[in-house]
Amino acid sequence: MPTEQFWHLAWFTPIMVAFWIPAFIFHDCLVLLGGSWWQNGLACMAFAILWTGLVERWSRGYLARRRMRALTEGELDDAQEAPVPSPAQSQKLPVFATDEFWDYAFSRLFGRASGVATALFQFIFFMACFYPSGFVLVGTFSLLVVISLCLGVWQRRLLRRELAAGTKPGPALAEASGAGASRPPRIA
Repeated sequence: MPTEQFWHLAWFTPIMVAFWIPAFIFHDCLVLLGGSWWQNGLACMAFAILWTGLVERWSRGYLARRRMRALTEGELDDAQEAPVPSPAQSQKLPVFATDEFWDYAFSRLFGRASGVATALFQFIFFMACFYPSGFVLVGTFSLLVVISLCLGVWQRRLLRRELAAGTKPGPALAEASGAGASRPPRIA
């Protein structure tokens, strides 16, 4: 299974090419086979989960072997071994809700059922992308933007309250305030 931590870091790297090219080929093959929109959506969702897990597994192995080879051959200098400095504390408030705050909001709104609610929410929006109507796609995207803006307002309000009180923001607000360097990685 893929992890969110890996894919957030790999988003702007060549690893994404290894995901998207086969994903587009898979989708085009499904369209050529002539299945209905919901069958194509379910098949693409299953393919995306399976393929991202396989690409992540291969990439982690490749990167670990490359790192070990560089360490044994002495190609790494001292500058690359130094710890990464923590990001500067920025007080810039987010317009859209961060990924951590989406998790926080779902846990506050749905309690123990937040995992089910998150999976259902993602499933509905994923399937709406395959529905053969431009109005549904535009409406779905607009709804997603509105929800993210509303959650961003909630996040800014909580962040302002924390900053006014002089306390350190919690994990859900840490990424927005630039203080999220010390939190442990999440695994999906």
